[in-house]
This record gives sequence, C-alpha cells and structure tokens, in this order.
Amino acid sequence: MLEAIKRRRRQLAPIAAAMLTIIVAGGAAAYSGPGQRVGTTGVTAGASAGAATVIKNVEFVRPAGCNDDSCLVLMDIYVPAGTGPFPTVVLVRGGPTGPNGRWYVGPFAEQLAAAGMIVFNADYRDIGATGGGYPTAYEDVSCAVRFARANSSLYGGDGSTVTLVGHSLGGYVGSVVSLTPNEYQGDCDAVGDGRPDAFVGLSGNYDLASPSVAGDMVKFYGGSVSDTAAVRTLTDPYTLGATPQIPIRLVSGLSDTTVPSIVAEYFDDYLEAYSWDVELTLVPGGGHQTILNSDAFGAISVGVVLEATQAARNNVAG
Repeated sequence: MLEAIKRRRRQLAPIAAAMLTIIVAGGAAAYSGPGQRVGTTGVTAGASAGAATVIKNVEFVRPAGCNDDSCLVLMDIYVPAGTGPFPTVVLVRGGPTGPNGRWYVGPFAEQLAAAGMIVFNADYRDIGATGGGYPTAYEDVSCAVRFARANSSLYGGDGSTVTLVGHSLGGYVGSVVSLTPNEYQGDCDAVGDGRPDAFVGLSGNYDLASPSVAGDMVKFYGGSVSDTAAVRTLTDPYTLGATPQIPIRLVSGLSDTTVPSIVAEYFDDYLEAYSWDVELTLVPGGGHQTILNSDAFGAISVGVVLEATQAARNNVAG
C-alpha cells in the first residue's frame, strides 16, 4: 500500500493512503476519506455520481485595451454531479506556458470534481515579455478567486470559502497571493474578496533562487535576476509570511527532480516558524507531475485538497 508522510510541526508520521482513498472506476473517482463533514457548520463533500459537467472558455479577465477574444484570460468550470452545495476550488497550473496552458491540469480538475468539489481551472498571464509576470499573474489569480467566490453559487457551489490550489509555478504564484498583506486587484470581471480561505501548493517552487527553475523565472519575470531584483523581492514568499492567516497545505513528491521536496520542507519550516496552520505531505515515489495522476498518487493530492476546504470552513467559522 502506498504511504505518504505527513509532516506537521516538525513531526513525521506515516498516513495510509487508504485514509485518502480515491476509488477510480471508468475514469471517475469518488472520495471516501474520513472527516467529510466540517464540524457543525455544514459542508459535506462526498462521492459525486457520474461525470462532471465542464463549462469551457469562461472569460474572467479582460485586460485594459483588449478588443477581441485573443487577449482574454479564460477558465474552465468543472461542476460535480449532484445538488451541492459543493466546496469551491480555484486551480492554477504551472508554467510558464503562455495562454491556455490550463489544459494539462484538466484531468486533475476532473478528479477534484469527482470528489465533490466545484473547480474553477484558471489561466493567468505568465510570460513577462508579453505583459505577464508581475503584477498581472498575481492579479489574474486573485481575480480567479474573486470570480469563483462571486459565481460558485450559480453552479451549485458554496462560495463562502474558496480554496486556491496551485501546481508548480502556479504553486509559487498562489503562495504569494495567499501570503501577501496587500490584495492584488487588476482588470477583473468580478468584485469582492480576492484572497483565498485556504491554499494548497502541489510541487510548488517557493524558492526564487532555485537553479532548477532559474530559466522559467527569467521567462516569467521578463528579465534576468539583476534586472528584476526589485519585483522579485516584492514577490518572494519568504518576505510575506510574518502574519499567519489561512490554512496552508503543501504536497511534494520525494522523486520530484524538477522542484525537489526539500524546497517544500524549507517553506513548511518557514511558515511554521510564524505559526501558520501548515501541513506538508511528502509522497514517496511521487514526481513533479505524477502527484496529479489518476492513481494512488493523485488520490493523496485530492485528499489533501478536500481536507484544506474543510480547514477553510473551520477557520472561517472560528
């Protein structure tokens, strides 16, 4: 049986994958993990019979000066079968990929929807040379949270709390949006709170100095380390975490060669030092992409996301 190692407050403890089981059958999955009900406040996420309904290419950002569809920032919405209310998740992919790179996390969005969560799978502008990077990437992700919060109820979701989930570069951008003391604004098609109520980083790179992603960060910021030093300082997660606010969950594969798990371990230590509600789950044999797979690896990640949605509800309920 695959086991993950959950690291909380510098303690290592094995957790059986059966506690975060996703039963995969015919391409659909159903969550059967513990603690599906959140205290006495209400959100129950359980098995979602049947495939999710996918609403594709939904506009949520129209940049200033954008006069045609080619410059819109889009998302896909994955609506579980059933009646809800469903916990609300915003999913942001890695990169930098340029426009419409969200397709590769679509199968993971389907897994989350099959576990009973409504998923807003959002793109963001991540190429510095074409207007992405700082501040637009962070504005787009904040807008996705704002849009999901405002519109989740239209699809049977519960928008009172929103959990932000980021993979790889999206994990980095999501961490900044989650930790920053100043909410990002920008050209958003929705109003309201753009801060997530919980954050899950999957294979996230939280270390801007990591040589394994140096080229990606040059592309993201649109310049060399020296040329973009000021904005890198502004968007370094290690400068933003002094005031704990929301639950944070980190997942990293121990076989990840793109962003080694030590990056998540150091970030976990940093957040814990400032008393954040943080947990790190290390996945033996898990790689950078395979922790999103429709198998036992992905099952662990889905279970962590679902637990984070519950932690968000408990945190808001006080």
